[in-house]
Amino acid sequence: MKHRAQTLLLVAFCLFGWQAAAQQVDFKIDETLKAGDAELPYTLDLALKSVAATRVGVEALLDLRDIQNAIPAALADRALVDGCGFQIKLDNLNIVAEDDAISLDSLLGITRFDCGRISKEDFRRGEELAKFSAQVSAVVSVELRDNCAYFKIPDLTLSAPESDRDKLLEESTLAEVKSFLLTAVDLVLSETPLCPELPDELASLDPSYDEGGPREIEDGGLGVLFSGSLDVSPATILDVLLVLQREGVIPPPP
Repeated sequence: MKHRAQTLLLVAFCLFGWQAAAQQVDFKIDETLKAGDAELPYTLDLALKSVAATRVGVEALLDLRDIQNAIPAALADRALVDGCGFQIKLDNLNIVAEDDAISLDSLLGITRFDCGRISKEDFRRGEELAKFSAQVSAVVSVELRDNCAYFKIPDLTLSAPESDRDKLLEESTLAEVKSFLLTAVDLVLSETPLCPELPDELASLDPSYDEGGPREIEDGGLGVLFSGSLDVSPATILDVLLVLQREGVIPPPP
């Protein structure tokens, strides 16, 4: 209750007091992202500052370092692609942010199988044909849409050990692996956007983000910055006043 009251007082200051004080107000909010059965923690750093009489600038920095550290272990030795002809597993995944870019590299364990059609719709995996490793590297982009950040991997680079390289290139195996991997990763990423959510006491502020992208936090830490504004119209002010009154931060109406 004390934390909520302090937060609401800051909101009141933002909405009603900054034309005199002209200051920035910051919030730190701990949230979680649900990924399958796991809850992954992240921190939202929210900064509000006056930009016009009825508009407030807002910057939301998602601190994703906990997720950045958790993902490699969660994906270790897990099959990203497990189809009839290929099984592709990740190992030693490394995700690094540098300035406004995100890069990743990983070792792939690739197993190729004989694949036979048993009907018009169905296939049956046959015997193992080959097993080898390859190195994958990619640059990750971030697309901002509907107040959410969508991670995308437009392309990736695959390199095989020199002993296997000529044979794999001749068989077009690396090209097939790349196509399967891009499709699988795109499916996973498109289903797990990051959408910064405000706590109940700030929800009525309803910020609109129009810019955003990766940001490095400290040394290589993964972050995503959203930048936009919110409307402090009379309706918004009334909503916040009602919350302040309900929480006992300001007196109720006479």
